[in-house]
Amino acid sequence: MAPPLLTLLTDFGLDDYYVAAVKGTVLRLAPGTQLVDISHQIEPGNIAAASFLLAAAAPAFPEGTVHLAVVDPGVGSQRRILVAESAAGLLVAPDNGLLTPLLPGARVRSVECADLFLAAPGATFHGRDRFAPIAAFLLRGGSPTDLGPEIADPVHLARTPPRREPGLLAGVVIHIDRFGNLITDIPAAWLPAATGPAARTTEIVARVGSHTAAGLADHYEQIPRYGVAVMIGSLGTLELAMRGEDLARRWGVDPGAAVQVRWRDTMAGPRGRELPGEAKERVE
Repeated sequence: MAPPLLTLLTDFGLDDYYVAAVKGTVLRLAPGTQLVDISHQIEPGNIAAASFLLAAAAPAFPEGTVHLAVVDPGVGSQRRILVAESAAGLLVAPDNGLLTPLLPGARVRSVECADLFLAAPGATFHGRDRFAPIAAFLLRGGSPTDLGPEIADPVHLARTPPRREPGLLAGVVIHIDRFGNLITDIPAAWLPAATGPAARTTEIVARVGSHTAAGLADHYEQIPRYGVAVMIGSLGTLELAMRGEDLARRWGVDPGAAVQVRWRDTMAGPRGRELPGEAKERVE
């Protein structure tokens, strides 16, 4: 049998002992566990960023993987600890909205099995003292049903879903990756057909604040150096990318910024609707 597999996602950073203590606790309570780090470099307390990364990474793992995510500004309070059975595996996280994108279709339980918790001098390190033992219980083959009752009211992050209208897609920058690419929540499938005649007769322009990017690139080499274009990202949503520089820094964009994408059929000729910024933005 393959060893049990646990992913870890925290905002603990790598300068302190916190990550090592969580891993040590898991390995002591569930020996032989294979550990995979998703990230520990999330901005402290940034639940939305953690939620995005977990939802992006978890589906890549084998069935039966346990995912432990601890970004927990409410540590020590009465917030619940959740275990969710989902298509992406078993999820262990605080009840603060972190699991939002993975909750549809999931069975969610509030952990009430306090006898699993470790004795601790304080209430500031639930990652080691509560979350790690819960994950270890699952890694040893324990059933989520033994941890607590199923609930119907887990906390959700407040989000406005992307929308589409004739000739317009609207959403937000949901994440900025380490390269400075602007990852949006707008599904790429909402664009006009990406192949065939439609691709040759459609102009696309994306706007973020006062900035625009025109054209749809298949890969980064298609973008002129220091040019900006729209791309279909690896998660199936639209991204804005700048070749040769960090676009988020150049434009001064943060997660949550509004994005609009418009297009027109160029065969409409000069009477077609005008689009803002019809040439690729270029910064020299």
